Amino acid sequence: MASEVNGTQAYLLGAIERLLKKKSFEDISVSELTRVAGISRMTFYRHYQNITDVLTTEMNKLVGELEQDENLQTTDFYAAIVYYMHFLSDHADFINLLLRANQQTVLRDNIAKVLAVLSSNKPQLKNFNEREMQYYVKYHATGLTSVIVEWIERNQPETPEELATFLEKNTDGVG
Repeated sequence: MASEVNGTQAYLLGAIERLLKKKSFEDISVSELTRVAGISRMTFYRHYQNITDVLTTEMNKLVGELEQDENLQTTDFYAAIVYYMHFLSDHADFINLLLRANQQTVLRDNIAKVLAVLSSNKPQLKNFNEREMQYYVKYHATGLTSVIVEWIERNQPETPEELATFLEKNTDGVG
């Protein structure tokens, strides 16, 4: 069953990418998407509520894998951010798809999840209460999203290591 869902997801992502070359994301209908993907509407609605849900599901899957990775479970902010930049670089095609579909919010919300994991290991933030931590993550996720979008849209002119160095300098070690 999992392979069927993954296959359906891959067909739909490919179809979204093809359709975005012709029209805006908002103009893509479920009927058109399923026709291009070669799946039935019934199959679509068995797994998704709407077209945005296809992108959100893929992003959640990627971030879920990332959050479980021991490379993020470190107090070494630089090493974790380098790993994260490599991860984003490896998935640049999907991130570009999100951006072309005007789904930057999906990207930002998931960057916030990863940032929360990274921040939980920072000794400097241990005195933050829950609300302060939420503000901290939201504040930094918005800036980090802007940097990542710029980096991806410009075809990653810096290496993940160079970008991580820039990000570390900008957070004064608080990251």
